[in-house]
Amino acid sequence: MSKKEKREERLIHGDEMLEDRGIDLEGPDATLLPALLAASGAHPDSDLSVADYLGSIAMDEAARSLVEWEERLEKEAHPDKDLMRIIRRSLFRLQQRGVAAARRERPAREPVRVIDRVEPSGYISPLDGAGNRLAWLSRMRPEGGLTVMTSVINDRIGMRDIGVMSVNKARLREIFADAARHSAPLEPAPHRYVDWLMYEAYQRGVPKDDQGGGYPLLRAEFYITVAAPVASPVHEMIKPHLANQTAQDDERRLDDSAQLFNEPEFFGWALPEEVVRVHQARFRDAQDSTIVISKETMTERLTAIIDQAFEEVFDAPPMRQLYAHRQQEMALWFLLTEKADLARTCYAVHKALSEPGRVLKQVSFLRALAFRSFMHLMPREPQPEADRKPDPSSLIVRPD
Repeated sequence: MSKKEKREERLIHGDEMLEDRGIDLEGPDATLLPALLAASGAHPDSDLSVADYLGSIAMDEAARSLVEWEERLEKEAHPDKDLMRIIRRSLFRLQQRGVAAARRERPAREPVRVIDRVEPSGYISPLDGAGNRLAWLSRMRPEGGLTVMTSVINDRIGMRDIGVMSVNKARLREIFADAARHSAPLEPAPHRYVDWLMYEAYQRGVPKDDQGGGYPLLRAEFYITVAAPVASPVHEMIKPHLANQTAQDDERRLDDSAQLFNEPEFFGWALPEEVVRVHQARFRDAQDSTIVISKETMTERLTAIIDQAFEEVFDAPPMRQLYAHRQQEMALWFLLTEKADLARTCYAVHKALSEPGRVLKQVSFLRALAFRSFMHLMPREPQPEADRKPDPSSLIVRPD
């Protein structure tokens, strides 16, 4: 049942209650007015009917009664919204009929009512292998429910998508559950940091369907001040978990860091194709060579190509900084999801990448990341016919 239908139901009940008191609702105004005023305050539903009928009596006394009633309600902490609505509607009707007392004179400056401002809530997802993530903000609406600003941001190309929706809390939980099923889980994060991530992304690149007004206008619904730089909260959040950490612990974590690829958040991670395209071409050429060489020599040659790709990618400041930032954000993600051990490993990789001149070969996560970019090009050992079994997980049918 809608709010309007509920209000109408209350009015019908209120009319019945007034008639039970012996009030003739069709009687003359001079008789009806005092009877209605005497019945006010008896029951919330009958009050709705009293206020409604007062709006049909074109007399100053009816208008003054409505004005005084509205003023009393405005001082209440939790006024009856239906009653307030009907009183204002009745006053408007009396104004239309020329009743002077219905024209409420407001003071030049009304007393300011202090209302606790509810801060927005922020949410982020983990980064995928291409640097995409969700960054959302929500806030309470005065009329109830939530306004949610949704965005997809990328750490290289900027803001890819921006949108807004109005939902209640139950529906938002359903949306979060659906996002998690599609490998884009969201967790609460400091809203000022989420705001800065969105602002920074918008400065790098505007969504294709945004003509320069979408994001700024939507943000104005959440904040009246300009976005200010906010450092990642990971650095403060990680401190308690590093209290007893030694240099040897860091080295051990770096050596074991390839185990991060066992986590769902890292399943799709690989080096950007445009970065390794040249090395992949060399890798293919080496395998397609007509020169007959031994298996060991071929393995050495292919390994050297991967090593060169590793060095060129991670010795270059842009890629080094990019992956330092990505590991910082993944450390934050694992802290938000209460997986401190994984967070410490990501943070160790972040620190190694952030250290100028640091040799990175011992960081197994980075070696595995480079290797993953060539996995689809690796030569496969032919299987004996008798040992071949169909792979039920394969969705690709290859001709013999």
